[in-house]
Amino acid sequence: MSMVVKHAIATGLVLTLCVVFFLESLDLPATAARLPQILIIIIAILGILMFVEALKKSKDTGSTEGEERPEKINVKRVVIFVALIALYIFLMDIIGYFILTPLFTFAALVYFKATKVVVAIILSIAFTAFIYGLFSIFLNVPVPRGIFF
Repeated sequence: MSMVVKHAIATGLVLTLCVVFFLESLDLPATAARLPQILIIIIAILGILMFVEALKKSKDTGSTEGEERPEKINVKRVVIFVALIALYIFLMDIIGYFILTPLFTFAALVYFKATKVVVAIILSIAFTAFIYGLFSIFLNVPVPRGIFF
């Protein structure tokens, strides 16, 4: 299967999910629906741009025979990360968003070796603080507080 076809399938899935989530966001109060709708539109645009880029690369190479082989997926890493996400979701109501999220973000950044440990700590705290400001203060949307609050 050519990369253009793979990108077309991925774009179709992304756009389908965007439509479903956008329709679901219409049930939210207008103030609470704005951010998800903006993010959904951005994701849809990025999905379309991904497909356009794949088409452009396909035309630049001239044929699909000389395509680069993508890196193999490390199934073990994917399974571990999916388990980490499932654990995060399961523990959200128990421990609470503001304790669990920086821990999860830090663990993900360190697990994927995305950045140095100090930067991972700063990003985890900054991300959680941003979400707190956006949802709890600005939008007044409740987040799971857990047993500690």
